Amino acid sequence: MRKSLAVLSCAGMAGVLSACSGAWDVEGLKSSTVSGNAFDQALRDEYVALADYERVQCDWRDTAAYVARGKLSAAGTPPAPEAIVERDLPDAMVAPLTAARAQVTHFLTAKYKAEAPKVLASAQAGYECWMEQQEENHQADDIAACRKKLDVAIKTLTDMENAKRPTPFIVYFGLSSAKLQGDAMAVIKEAAATFKSTKANHADVAGFADRSGSTGFNDRLSSLRAEAVGEALVKLGVPEAAVTISAFGESDLAIKTIDGQKEPRNRRVLISIVK
Repeated sequence: MRKSLAVLSCAGMAGVLSACSGAWDVEGLKSSTVSGNAFDQALRDEYVALADYERVQCDWRDTAAYVARGKLSAAGTPPAPEAIVERDLPDAMVAPLTAARAQVTHFLTAKYKAEAPKVLASAQAGYECWMEQQEENHQADDIAACRKKLDVAIKTLTDMENAKRPTPFIVYFGLSSAKLQGDAMAVIKEAAATFKSTKANHADVAGFADRSGSTGFNDRLSSLRAEAVGEALVKLGVPEAAVTISAFGESDLAIKTIDGQKEPRNRRVLISIVK
């Protein structure tokens, strides 16, 4: 019974404070007009949800903080993710939260604000929610929920980023050979086309060898393979200045083998298109 009365008292106080002061006016924030973009709208909505939750908990400081941040978002001037120094965090949580902030900041670009506004807003809200709950450090379920919200959003954004990043193109070679054969030119043509279509800045070409020859022989062979691919890229219209050649011999195997073993998957050149 006492708990119920306490909840009713808190709810009643929330109504009084919302009515008499803009600092706690969650309903006013909820009905506010957003003058910014879709990300600003989504972030405003996230702050409404956070402020409303804290209001029910009678956490007036954080209610006011989220209302203030929500107002900035509605005005088209969304705040940056809350700085680590703004919270009195447990020492052990400073590093993971610093890393989390860096993850959110990485995606706070015009690109993701336009392509994934709700997901990006969820990431920022999850991070700030985690920060706040971690400072209080006594509601394990709330800490876990906020952290999960952040993790889910970051995974979605990371998947988007990786899906649009050209994967390395692999050109394979015959035993002790640096000649382009088989489907090698088809792979190189695809790499050159990707370089042009993505308006990339660099094409990194790295040569490798298996362990069937001596170390010195494989160093030279991997270099010749990389040079052959690099020259082919240039002939296909990739600027020579944009092509970087490197060779790793048998030092970085795709398939681990013993010395002297022949392995076709290690006789390769990787073409990485870098924007």
